[in-house]
Amino acid sequence: MKWLVPWHPVGEDSGQVGGMEQELKRELSADHPLFGLPVKALARRQDCDDVLFALQDGTGRVAVVHLTWTRNPPERPPWPHTTLFPSLENWAAKGMYADTEEFCE
Repeated sequence: MKWLVPWHPVGEDSGQVGGMEQELKRELSADHPLFGLPVKALARRQDCDDVLFALQDGTGRVAVVHLTWTRNPPERPPWPHTTLFPSLENWAAKGMYADTEEFCE
C-alpha cells in the first residue's frame, strides 16, 4: 500500500497500534457497530484524530474512526464517528485519495 498524506502507517514496534486499539475499545458503547469486533490499527491521519482500523472478522472491511480520546465511552453512537469501507482498496480509492486532495488544497 502506498500511503498518501495526510495518512501514515502506524508501526507495531512503536506502541501506537496497541494504544489506538485500546482507546477504541474504551470509546465504544454496546450500540456502536464496531463493539465487540476484533480490530487492528493500520494508519493514522496526521491532521486529526482519525485512525484506520482493519476489522479482523474475516470480511476484509476497514473503518475510519475519529477517536475522541475521552476516558469514558459516549452515551450513544455516533461517537466515535465511524465510516466503514468494504475493503482497504475501496478505502484507498474513495477515502484516502479524497483526504489527500482536501489536505493539499
